[in-house]
Order: sequence, then structure tokens, then C-alpha cells
Amino acid sequence: MKALRHHQMISGFFLENPVAAIPAILHCGEALCSRRHELRPHTHDGFEFVYISRGHAFWRVRGRAIQQRMGDFLVTYPREQHATAAEPGVEFYLLWIGLDLDGLGRDGRRLAAALRAQDITLLPHCHELEGVMRGIFTQAAAQRPLRDRVIREYLGTFMRLLEQRLRLSGAAAAAGAEVYSPATNRALDFMRANLDRRIAVRELVEKTAAGSATRFCARFKREVGLAPGAHALRLRLDAARQALRQPDASVTHVAMRHGFSSSQHFGTAFRQLFGVTPRAWQAGRMVTAVGNPAVALAPGRNRPKLGRT
Repeated sequence: MKALRHHQMISGFFLENPVAAIPAILHCGEALCSRRHELRPHTHDGFEFVYISRGHAFWRVRGRAIQQRMGDFLVTYPREQHATAAEPGVEFYLLWIGLDLDGLGRDGRRLAAALRAQDITLLPHCHELEGVMRGIFTQAAAQRPLRDRVIREYLGTFMRLLEQRLRLSGAAAAAGAEVYSPATNRALDFMRANLDRRIAVRELVEKTAAGSATRFCARFKREVGLAPGAHALRLRLDAARQALRQPDASVTHVAMRHGFSSSQHFGTAFRQLFGVTPRAWQAGRMVTAVGNPAVALAPGRNRPKLGRT
């Protein structure tokens, strides 16, 4: 594992050809990038998949600028040039993995064909893929029993979830509709407008006129990939994580402001989702999902070439 050292990256790591038994994994990594992050035009031999778990980023792909928001999934194709775009930025956290899909058997070849057929560059609302990517990274960086087998299972899940997203996207495009149903979109809007408290499922059902709670929950989970309560919690935690980056932010105050009953409850939920305590995140001493301290970088120190995404 290589720590990414660059004045535009606050912390992160990068693995190249991490699993000898699975050469189809070309590279993977994750990083917290400053708003001044700049990536020169480059290409990869395989597909590259990039997920934003916090903030947003601007890329230039195929000669046009693309904004990638939290939860969105960026796809670049073999030998397709891409770079950051010259747009105002914010601090953002991204995960990426490079794959030779043709080397992943029938499922990989089917996914590659589906991607090329739809010519997808950006897939919105792919929150369910973050945990799978982190699982791959965790196993790839550690010499654990059954590691290769576990990674193959994660890769299978990754490809099936991505294929599911492609089908949802294709069906929505054919119908001229959004990927999510109206009830789910209303629920998401209501969650984003109420990040300061816990929302009961019955309140979501009332606000969205979604019928029965059972049908609403089933549809929401099918479309978003998480149950309503779990997704609402994730949104609150991510908003709290951003608030912790503000100077002199108090963990207790941030916890209360985002609807948690105590700083202990907040800390437990925060660590379960992000793999790091609120205070460690606030201090910039990120502990990555693989259990190794990432390096907090001081401006002007150690400025080799930027690690690729």
C-alpha cells in the first residue's frame, strides 16, 4: 500500500495490482482531496469506477465537464482520457477501482458489453456500491485467510449491483423518467431538508403519500439500495462529517445539531459507517478502512507526482 503524498490531497492510499491471484484488479484506492485538487489528463488500460462519498467533484471526460455529486458513480473506459475540470471545487472524498472486466469471466464481459451499449459516464444515487468497494479494499490490503475468495465474492456483488443500476437507468431513460419513483424522490427531498432530526417511517409515508409503510419501505430499498431509516441516518452522518471540518466545531454540538441523543451515540454510528471516530476525522488523522493510518499532509511538503484516480 502506498500513502498518497501531494499538497492537494489531505490523506489517502493507493494500491496497484493488489492481488496477484486476481490480476483483473488493476488498482484501487481512496483519498480525501482538497478543493484545489488537480489531476492531469491520463488514461487506464481497463475500466475505472469512481465513487464520491462526500462533497462533489468536476471532471473532464470526452471533452466536456461533468459534475459528480455525493453518491454518484463515474465510469471511464479503457484508454479514455480523463482529468479534473477547471471548475470551482470543494473538499471531497472519493474511492476508485480499476478493473479489467474481460478478465473477470462471463459476468465481467456481460457488464463491459452493457456499459458500452449504454455508453454511460455517470450513474446517480449508487450509495450501495460504497460498502462493496470498501470491502474489496479492506481485503486487498490485508493478508487474511480466504482473502482471494472473499474478494471474488465482493467483485461478483459489485458487478451485479452495477448491472442493476444500468438496468434502472436504461428503463428510466426509455420512459423519460427519473431513476427513482416520485414517492422515493419526495422522501429523499424530505430527508435532505430535515438533517437535524431522526425521521420516523410513518412520517415519510405521510409526507410522500406513498400508501402503506410496507410497500413504501420495499420500494425505497429496491430503488436506493438501503432502507429509509438507514439512508436517512447516512445523510445525517455525512452532513455531520462535513460540519466537523469547520474550525472549532464541537463534536457534541455537531451531534446534537444532527439529531443524535448523545456524543457517544453519534460516535458509535459515525465509526460504524466511516471507520473512524469523529474526533479523528475532525483532526484530519483519517484511519482508512484497511486499518492503517493515512498520512495527513502539510502544504508544501513532499510533492511528488499526483497519484492517479
